[in-house]
Amino acid sequence: MGVHRSRGFRVCIGAAALLTAFSASACVRGTAGGEAERMRDALQPLHDAGSFRMAGKLRAADGTTTAFNALLDGRGNCKGTLGAAESLLVGERVWTRWEDAALPDAVSSLNGGPLDPVDPTADQSEDKESAVMKLLRGAYMVTALPADNHAAGGIAPVCQAGALLADAGSGTGDVTSDTVVEGSGERLQQLSRATGPVTVRVLVPADGEPTVRRAEYSVDGGRSLTATFTDLGAPLTVSFPRDAATVASADVLALLD
Repeated sequence: MGVHRSRGFRVCIGAAALLTAFSASACVRGTAGGEAERMRDALQPLHDAGSFRMAGKLRAADGTTTAFNALLDGRGNCKGTLGAAESLLVGERVWTRWEDAALPDAVSSLNGGPLDPVDPTADQSEDKESAVMKLLRGAYMVTALPADNHAAGGIAPVCQAGALLADAGSGTGDVTSDTVVEGSGERLQQLSRATGPVTVRVLVPADGEPTVRRAEYSVDGGRSLTATFTDLGAPLTVSFPRDAATVASADVLALLD
C-alpha cells in the first residue's frame, strides 16, 4: 500500500491498489450523451442500493495484487477480508487482524519491505519484528484515518473506492467507449471516464441493458482496484469489535521505527 495523501480516496489505494488499463487498444469516442448515460445507468443501482458486496483485487504500482471481499453498508462503513486479514472500517477508524501465518508478511508491509533474514540460533527477545508479531497475534490493529502507512489502512481503500464507484455515474467529463472485449461468454463494452489522475472503467454487455459486470478504479502510476458487485441492498450493520484485544497502529509502528 502506498502512503495515503488525498482525501476521498486518500487511503488511496494503498494496500495494493489500482489496476492498469485493459489493453493498449485504441479508444473510440462514442456519442457523449449516449455513453455517459450508459455509464450512469450501469452504476445507478449501486448508488440506489447503498449497501452491496464487492469482490476483486487491488493492484499496487509494482504489480503485486491482493484479493478482497467486502460488504459496504451505504453509510461509509464496511467489513471483509483483504488478503489474509480480517478488516473493518467504522467511521474514521480501521480494525485489522491477521491470521498467525500471515503475520510475517503483514509486519514486512508495515515495515516498508521484506524483513531481513532472521538467525534462528540468535536470541530473538530484542528483535523488533518478533516483538511486533507478538503484539499483533490475536489482536486487532486499530488505525485512525488518514493512514500515513499504507499497510495500516487495512480495508479502507476498498471501502472508499467502492463508495466512489457507486457515485461515479453522476461524474462530469466525457465518457469514451473502448474496444469490445469477451468476458464470461459475452461481449462487453468498456465505458471509461478520466478525471485528473483517476480513471473509472465500467464493463457492461455490448448489447442490451448496461448492467455492470465489472468496474475498475485506477490512478496514474499503475495502482488500481477491479471489482464485481453482488448482494445489492443487503441489510448490513458494521460495528467495531468491543471485546476483542486491540493495539494502536501508532504503537506498532513505533516499535518498527
